[in-house]
Amino acid sequence: MSFSNPRPASISIDFGTSHTVATIRRADGRVHQQLFDGSPQLPSAVFMNDDGGPVVGADAVHSGRRKPERYEPNPKRRIDDAAILLGETEIPVTSVFAAVLSRVARECTQTLGSLGPVTVTVPAAWGPTRRHVIADAASAAGLGRVDLVAEPVAAASYFVQTLGTNVPPGGGVVVYDLGGGTFDATVLRQGPNGFDVIAVDGADDLGGLDFDQALAEHLASSVQPDDERWQRLTAPTDTADLRHRAAFMDEVRQAKERLSRSASTELTIPLLDVDAHLTRDEVEQVCAPLVMRTVRVTQGVIRESGLAKEQVAAVFLVGAASRMPLVATLLHRELGLAPAAIEQPELAVSEGGLVARHTVSSPAPVPSPALPPQTAATPQPAPVLPPAPAPTSQTMQLPSPSQPRAQTQSQPTPQAVSAPPPGPMTQPHPTSPVQQSHMTGPMQPPHQTGPIPGGPQPPAENGPWIKSKAGVITLATVAIVIVIAFAAIAIPVALSGRDDGDGNGANEQDITETAADDGAETAGEEGEDSAGPAGAGDDSAFVPLAEAVQGDLVAAVNSAHVGGVNQVRTGFIDGVPVAVSGGEDGLVRVWDLATGKDIATFRGHDEAIDHLSVFEFEGRSVVFSRDYSTEAVWYLDDPENPIVTRETSWNDVYWAGVQGDIPVYISGSDTIQLFNGEPIADISLAYSDSSVLTELDGTLRQTGVYESRVFVADLETGETVGSTFDQLGSDVYAYTAGTAAGKALGVTVTSEGSVQAWDLATAEPYGTAGIELYQAATSVILTELDGKAVALVRGDKGLSLFDLETGEQIGEAFAPHSGDEALTTAAVAEIDGHPVVVTGTATGLVEVWSL
Repeated sequence: MSFSNPRPASISIDFGTSHTVATIRRADGRVHQQLFDGSPQLPSAVFMNDDGGPVVGADAVHSGRRKPERYEPNPKRRIDDAAILLGETEIPVTSVFAAVLSRVARECTQTLGSLGPVTVTVPAAWGPTRRHVIADAASAAGLGRVDLVAEPVAAASYFVQTLGTNVPPGGGVVVYDLGGGTFDATVLRQGPNGFDVIAVDGADDLGGLDFDQALAEHLASSVQPDDERWQRLTAPTDTADLRHRAAFMDEVRQAKERLSRSASTELTIPLLDVDAHLTRDEVEQVCAPLVMRTVRVTQGVIRESGLAKEQVAAVFLVGAASRMPLVATLLHRELGLAPAAIEQPELAVSEGGLVARHTVSSPAPVPSPALPPQTAATPQPAPVLPPAPAPTSQTMQLPSPSQPRAQTQSQPTPQAVSAPPPGPMTQPHPTSPVQQSHMTGPMQPPHQTGPIPGGPQPPAENGPWIKSKAGVITLATVAIVIVIAFAAIAIPVALSGRDDGDGNGANEQDITETAADDGAETAGEEGEDSAGPAGAGDDSAFVPLAEAVQGDLVAAVNSAHVGGVNQVRTGFIDGVPVAVSGGEDGLVRVWDLATGKDIATFRGHDEAIDHLSVFEFEGRSVVFSRDYSTEAVWYLDDPENPIVTRETSWNDVYWAGVQGDIPVYISGSDTIQLFNGEPIADISLAYSDSSVLTELDGTLRQTGVYESRVFVADLETGETVGSTFDQLGSDVYAYTAGTAAGKALGVTVTSEGSVQAWDLATAEPYGTAGIELYQAATSVILTELDGKAVALVRGDKGLSLFDLETGEQIGEAFAPHSGDEALTTAAVAEIDGHPVVVTGTATGLVEVWSL
C-alpha cells in the first residue's frame, strides 16, 4: 500500500538572489534539502521561452546564454520594479517570483505528496511592501499563506542549534551573509522568544560573482593585455565566443578553489591558448578590496547595535561565497572574533527557517496596492500548476498585459549533484538517485514523469471540457477501445501462423525491427499506428543495423507503455541482448533487441516504476524494480516467479549491483542486501548526492560527487582515499563512473556544459573537457566505442557523444526529442557487436539508435 504521513511535513524556502534552496522536515522528523535537477540549489534565474512561458533554473541559465534579452539571472534584485521585460513581454515582478516558487512547490509536492506549513525567508531589512510581493508570489505559486522569517534570524537559529553555541540572554551574534550576488550583515540579540534583529546593512551589488569577475579582469590586464582576442572573452557576442567565455570563467573559478589549498596554480586561457600562472597572493590582492568592503559594513552594524565586543558571542558565516579563506582571515583580524563556519553555508538559511521561533509579520496573500494594476484590479485566472508534480524546469505560464495565461508545458529535469563533505554516515541524507543503466556499467538518474501515486491531483484547468484532464482521459479511453476493437479484427490476420511471444496472449507489436533480419515483418507492415517522431512505425524510417552509422534510428517500440517510459535498462537472457523498460503504467516489459519480440512482462507493481536495475549475478540477469509502494527482485528470464516482493523503503535507491559476492542496493545511508532486505552493517558510505560503486585497482570503491568535487571512498570506513580532486567551478548536473579504455573513470557534466572525465586512480582530469552547447544535460553514460572512452550525454533535446580524450563532439547530436516528447531515460547495449543506445520518452515510445 502507499505510505501516508501521520502529520504534515513542513518546508522552509530561501528565495535567494542567485539560488533558491528548500529544506523539508518530513513527518517522521527527518530533515533534508529538496533536490532540483539533482542539486539542493535551484538557480533563481527565469527565461521566457518561445511559447510565452517562463523556464526556471538550470534550463533558464542554459537558454539565457543564447538569448540574453529574454533572461533575468537575478530576479530578486528587481523586487522594487513593477514589471520585468523578458524579450518582448513585460511580466509583473510578482509573477516572475511566482514562477520560481511554483517550481519549488511542484518539486516539494513530488517529494512529499502534499504540502504542509511553508516558511519563506526574507532579508531582515525588507519592509511591508516587499514582504507583500513575496507573500503574493507564494500564494500565486500554490504555496498558500506562508510564514515569513528574517534570513539572519533563520541562520542564527540554525547555527545555535547545530553548533551548540551558547548565547546568553541579552547577548548578540553577527550573521555575515555573502552570497552569489548580494551581501548582508546583521546583528541579532538573544531574547526570551528567540533572536531579535537590532542592526542590519548590506550591499545589493556585491557577491561571489564579483570576485570571479575581478580575477578575470586581473588576468586580462596581466596576460598578453594587448591581444585583441581578450575582447571576445570579456564581451562575447556569438556562440563560439560564449563557449570560450564559459570555459574561461570555469578556469578562473577552479583556479580560485585550488588556491585555497595551495600557494600557486596554473590555468589555461581559452582562445588565447596560453597557460597563466596565478598565486594565492595575487588572488588575495585582487579580492581584498571587495572583502574589506564587507568587513567595513560588518563593523558598522556592530557599532550601530550598541553591543560591546564581549557581548558578541559569535560571528556566523552564511552564503556560498563566504567559503573563501580570505573572508574568515580578514574578519578575524579586523573584528577580533573568530568566525564560525560550516561546510555548506549556502544551506543554513533555508534549514534555519524550520527552527526559527521568531517570524516577521506575515501578510495575508492578497494583492498589494504597490503591485502592478493588473494584479490588484484585473481579475486573473487561478494559477495553474502543471499536470501533477513531475520533475520539470518549466514553470506555470505567466500573465502579461497582452498575453493570456496558457497551459504549462513539461520538460525533463537535468540531474545535478552537490553535497556535503564525505565522511562515515551516521544519519540519512538527501541523495540524488543514480542507478545502473545496464548490467555492468554506467549509472544514470531515474525519471518520474507522472504524479506521485497517492499524492494530490492538480486543480482542474479552466477551459473547454475536451481540453481538461478529465476530457483528455475520456477521449484517450475511447480511442483505446476503438484501437482494441480494430486490433481484434486486424491482428489475427496479420499474425496468422506466428507465435504469441510471451505465452500469455500479449501482442507482438512492439519493436519495429529493421536490422537483424531485413526480411522480417515490421510493425509498419502490420498496420500499426505510428508514435513518437516522424517515421516511427514506418519501415522506410529505419536503417538496417548492418548499414547504420551513429545517429541512425534502427528500431522503435510503438506504445511500449501507457504513459511515459520512466526507466530503460539492458541485459541478457541466455546470451540474447534484451531491453527492459519500466513505465508509468506500472509494467516492466522485456524486449528482444535483435528481433523486436515482446518476451515477457512483469506485473508485480501497481504504480509508476521509479527504479529499475539489471545486473549479472551467478550467471543470470537479476532485476530490481520499485514503485512507490512495492519493491521486487526477480530473474530476467523468469518474471512470473519473483524472488521476493516487499514494501518499499522510504529512501531513494541510487545504485544496485554486486558487492563482493552479495547482491545489494544503496538506499539513503544504508547498504541493503537485495534478496532479504536487511542492512549490511560492515559497509560505510561517504556523504554524497550521486554515488556509484565501481572497481578500482581490484577493489570495489564508492565514487561520487560532493561540493562539485569528485571523490573516491573506502566502503569499510566511509573515508575518502587517494588524492584530492580539483573542485569544479560550476555545479555538476550529471555524474557517472565505470571502466572504459582500460581505466576507471568518473564523468561530470556541469551547469556550463563542460563534459570532463576523471581518472579515479590518480585523481587527475582524463583528457580534455568537451563543451555541450546544444542542450541542457540531464544525465550522462560512460561507454566505449572503438577502444575509446566516450560520454553519451542525454539532454532536453536529445543525445550527444563526446570523445573523453580529445573533448571533441563525435558527429552531430541525434535522437531529437524535446518538450512533451522529451527523452526520459537511456541505456547502451550491443546487437551482434554493433553498439546501440535504447531510449524512452515521456510519451511511451522506446527507440533504438545506432552508436
